[in-house]
Order: sequence, then structure tokens, then C-alpha cells
Amino acid sequence: MSRTHLSAVTYLLFFALVTIVTAIPSPLSLLSPRQQRSDQPICSEYSTIANLSIVGANATYRSAYLQASPQGHDPASAPLDSAIPKLPSFQFNATINTECGNLTEVAIKGAATNFTQGQVLQFNINSAVQLRAGSLGMAVMMAIVVATVIDIL
Repeated sequence: MSRTHLSAVTYLLFFALVTIVTAIPSPLSLLSPRQQRSDQPICSEYSTIANLSIVGANATYRSAYLQASPQGHDPASAPLDSAIPKLPSFQFNATINTECGNLTEVAIKGAATNFTQGQVLQFNINSAVQLRAGSLGMAVMMAIVVATVIDIL
């Protein structure tokens, strides 16, 4: 019984063919019409309102956003608070949802994905300054040591 062995050249040609075929762009559109981005200003506004209100309404996202914001609590929370009451007028408007798609669902999924990657809106939440009890204790200890040294001198 004889076995046919494929040469290295055959494997190389097969690999090249597979690479070329998979690299050719497909004419098939993978986005449904409701997921495609629209250049309408109303869609851009809906997207912004949806993103801000999702972060503003979720306590975890909101807390991380406010901690990472260099503006401080009050200025950073103002856009979140103003976006929340505006969302239902976009979310339940059939005309806007036909034109733009359900950007609220997109914002919910995007916020969850970004949060797991350490991002809330435009801020990297992993780089937020966090004051822990250990660092506060270290500061108190240093103050006591400095006061003692000054008192001794």
C-alpha cells in the first residue's frame, strides 16, 4: 500500500492560497442597516446623550468617572445629570430609532466593554489617583517623626 506524501512546496502553496483568499475583502456587509452610522446631527446628539446617561445612571460607572475627572465632582457631574432626563425622548422616538438605530443599547454594551478595559467615557479609570488608608497613615507617621525631630533639635 503506497502513501502519497505532500511536499513542503505543496503546503507552502496551500498556505499562500488560503492567506490570499482570506485577505480579499468580502462584498458582504456585516452591519445591519440599523447598526450603520449616520451622519445626521440628531444621531450624533442621541449617541452623546445615550453615553452620558448610561454613565450617569449607573452608580459604578458614575463613581469611576467622577474619581477620574480632573474637573472635580460638580462640574463633571453636570453633563451626566442633564443628559439623563433627555434620554427617553430619543430612546422611545420611532423616527430617530429608524434613522439611527437603538443607540441606547449600543451605549449600554459599549459602556460595559469599556469599563472592563479600564475606560469610562474619555477617562482611563485605572490611572485615577486613589488615596488609601495606608498612604494616609504614612503621612501621619511622617508628620509625627518630623515634629519629634524638630522638637529634639
